[in-house]
Amino acid sequence: MNDSIASSLPLAVHTCGEGPPLVLFHGGMGSWNHWTRNFDALASRFTVHAVDLPGYGDSPRIAKSTPEDRYLDVVIEGLQPIVGAQAFSLVGFSFGGVTAAMTAARLGARVRKLSLIGVGGFGPIKKLELRPIPPESAGAAARREVFRYNLGVLMLAQPSSVTEESIDFYDANFRRTRFDGREFSRSMSVHDTLSRIEAEVQIIYGEHDPLVRGAMQQRIDTVHAVRPDARFDVVAGSGHWAQYEAAERVNRLLLEFLAA
Repeated sequence: MNDSIASSLPLAVHTCGEGPPLVLFHGGMGSWNHWTRNFDALASRFTVHAVDLPGYGDSPRIAKSTPEDRYLDVVIEGLQPIVGAQAFSLVGFSFGGVTAAMTAARLGARVRKLSLIGVGGFGPIKKLELRPIPPESAGAAARREVFRYNLGVLMLAQPSSVTEESIDFYDANFRRTRFDGREFSRSMSVHDTLSRIEAEVQIIYGEHDPLVRGAMQQRIDTVHAVRPDARFDVVAGSGHWAQYEAAERVNRLLLEFLAA
């Protein structure tokens, strides 16, 4: 893919609500549907733009070899027709949180507030025993069983949270993922970027997020060492995908921070 193509990628976006602009970045192997339980609450105070990042969901394909800086160029260029020259708030989940932090660092005062949920970017992450996705020839039931298992290992802490809806989302997102953002999450990008971000910062983790399991206080200390003013919220009983599993509590935390 040459630069002229990469620099002109439009981003698919789902928009709702009225008020100041708020942009949402989904997690890896995800799409706008990572925010399905958050739209209504956030749209009560903001014009919400949930984008599909390049190589995900309904946004165009991007070369898998695209380096981090170039990927960020494409994201920022894709935001122009969505938010124009306005200042906006930004929320990112997981891989989308890493992307959001780097976007905020680039855009300076244009990003008013930044909230990061289940964010990586603090170095190598724990290896989880996820099952490989069977080919379509194995049948829908076999694939859904693996989706169910993987959601329980990585995304959701409570078995009751692994709903048929969540499996449908996993299935749809898996089929439409054409970029691998795991190296973003394994990098030190967020750690190295926080001190340069002009926006107010909030960080949210589910209590049982497997990526910080047993090291929550260490993560809190690491964040506050480089960003002493950051607000840090831990959502009891929830896993990595906290805004889905504990939507009411996360919506409240986001609105307390973003609308203050």
